[in-house]
Amino acid sequence: MKIEKIEQISKDVLVIDWDDSEQSILFLKRLRDACPCAICKEQRDNPNPLKVLAYDPETLELKRWRWVGRYAIGLEWSDGHDTGIYTYDYLRELAEK
Repeated sequence: MKIEKIEQISKDVLVIDWDDSEQSILFLKRLRDACPCAICKEQRDNPNPLKVLAYDPETLELKRWRWVGRYAIGLEWSDGHDTGIYTYDYLRELAEK
């Protein structure tokens, strides 16, 4: 499974066309909330109900994306965060939920 095309169709939505003719529609807030980097994973696993979000969802924007090898993409956010590597499998999983 490979990505054929990635397009940001609005401020909030990323569309991915796959080589198996499937299409995934992903909301950017969902992608940021599901960032797979170690820092974000640790924050998600923190059970503290008083924890503060690391970003403001109202002002968050996707600045750019980049290919990571032939298996993933990296996303750069307006808050400077860019360490999450989203594998193709992980992106499909997020889109199906």
